[in-house]
Amino acid sequence: MRSWPSDALVIRVREARRWVVVAALALTWSGCKTTPTDDPGGRSLEFLAESRPVTSLTVEELTRKVEARRVDVFEPYEQAEVAFTALPFERVLDEAYGPTWREHEAILFTCRDGYQPTVTVRRVLEQHAFLAIARVGDVGFTILKYEEGARKRIDLGPFYVIWDNLDDARIRSEGDYGWPYEVVQLDLVSFRSHFREMAPPIGASPKVLAGFEAYVVHCSKCHTINGRGGDIGPELNYPANPTEYMKSDWLRTWIDDPSNMRRAPRMPPLNPQLPERARVIDEIIAYLAAMAAHKIEPGQK
Repeated sequence: MRSWPSDALVIRVREARRWVVVAALALTWSGCKTTPTDDPGGRSLEFLAESRPVTSLTVEELTRKVEARRVDVFEPYEQAEVAFTALPFERVLDEAYGPTWREHEAILFTCRDGYQPTVTVRRVLEQHAFLAIARVGDVGFTILKYEEGARKRIDLGPFYVIWDNLDDARIRSEGDYGWPYEVVQLDLVSFRSHFREMAPPIGASPKVLAGFEAYVVHCSKCHTINGRGGDIGPELNYPANPTEYMKSDWLRTWIDDPSNMRRAPRMPPLNPQLPERARVIDEIIAYLAAMAAHKIEPGQK
């Protein structure tokens, strides 16, 4: 005959179940805690000039100084019209730096994932940029982005740089250039001083110099050269440069569109709408080839 458990055992089992439920609820609550990205007061942006700290401003501080407004754009990642709550970027820079930011050459953005794109100050002055702090609608501060072969919902916080492009075909043709998200830091820089480790040798040809400029704009946001640049992708010069281990045709195909060589690569193609795109690819390869003879071990001067 099957024996029934004692009353003491039943009580112990019930206690164990109760603690399992408590633990599960605790895990659920911990998963629902507010993160800095969700809390506007906890979202801050660091401002630097030539790597030296200038100030730090939270969303709350920025919105007290600069009036936020609705900005409708053609979102290049989502490929659709999207509305954001945003601050005029020039006004933000004025509050952080005063008028002197206009005298600098470029703005280096640092994002939470290590992405480091650069935008020229001239572009900011000639076009209308905004610093988005929220998306209008019920999907949160996110976008749908095609990445590694699938559409993924990507968090944009704490800040997302956007451009007024609905009525400007030229800006739309530039794709996602100058649209960094998850921005946590800005640095006012000059190309040759900040990117000195990746600057081509003195006396380099005009083609190599053009390739350097193209590389800074299109490639340095993800890749390092001699240790300088973004750290999402691999280092491209030390100890080996791609021109030293890839055939030129393969390298050209890879830069053009990596999906022609690998299924669902993380690296996107070079902007398909870039004017004179084939020439730009050749210039980037010429720059890489020149840098193969100009190696600096990362961390060394």
